[in-house]
Amino acid sequence: MNATTLNLGTIQETLLITLWARAVELNQLNPILTDPRAAQILTQIDYDFQKFFQEKSSQTTVCIRGKAFDRIVSELLQTHPQTPILEIGAGLNTRFERLDDGNLRWFDLDLPDAMKIRRRFFEESDRRQFISASVFETDWIESVKASTDKPILFIAEGVLLFFSEQQIKALFATLAEHFPGSWIVFDAISEVLLAVRHRFDAVKHTSARFQWGIQNIQEIEDWDSRYQLHRSLYIPADFTQYLTRFPRMEQILMRLFPAFQRMAGVHLVKFQNFD
Repeated sequence: MNATTLNLGTIQETLLITLWARAVELNQLNPILTDPRAAQILTQIDYDFQKFFQEKSSQTTVCIRGKAFDRIVSELLQTHPQTPILEIGAGLNTRFERLDDGNLRWFDLDLPDAMKIRRRFFEESDRRQFISASVFETDWIESVKASTDKPILFIAEGVLLFFSEQQIKALFATLAEHFPGSWIVFDAISEVLLAVRHRFDAVKHTSARFQWGIQNIQEIEDWDSRYQLHRSLYIPADFTQYLTRFPRMEQILMRLFPAFQRMAGVHLVKFQNFD
């Protein structure tokens, strides 16, 4: 296959950071997660990945975050095995490949430019459907409803941080209205981390900028009485076995001030159905 040349929007370009992070993780002695497909795809894309190579903290965080998402999704599927999954901003994620047991019903949703790249490396099937759309619009909703009438697990990894709280609240309200009884699993950072993260995150090598931080994730329940926080995993507080993977200065700060270990997390919220 010839190298794929990219033409991605500002936020969409960040999908290459997560691809790179998972791909190079294979070189670790004890990988946080194993994603050979990401490593394969990386070699087939014409892009300057070299600029990310010094971003040890971002690379480690992305892999722990991916592991946290996989864990929460797997736990929910154990108790609700027939739940369809819709991945928002799917990019070049390989979660379907990592978690599929032969029974998953899956939707990958992303903007047309990102989906065009995704189609180069992944294929649809009778259990997996690609949707080219913005999640903030509503055109995609009816096509999903036509495929399933069950509550859905929405996944938004590395997506919501790039949007305003107003946009996120509107998205949650839309999902709660159209898919009552469903869940969303997403990552969030504290307002303190938001203020400084642009200085040391790999995102600084792109034009994208973080917009959203939330000091206490419990505040989500105050947005709407339908929202219930079910599960949280903090990075790296719930994965301290990987603490030594961070740069030395960050290790010292996190050991001296444990609150730093809980400024980023992955959270599962349910949209309660009160009908």
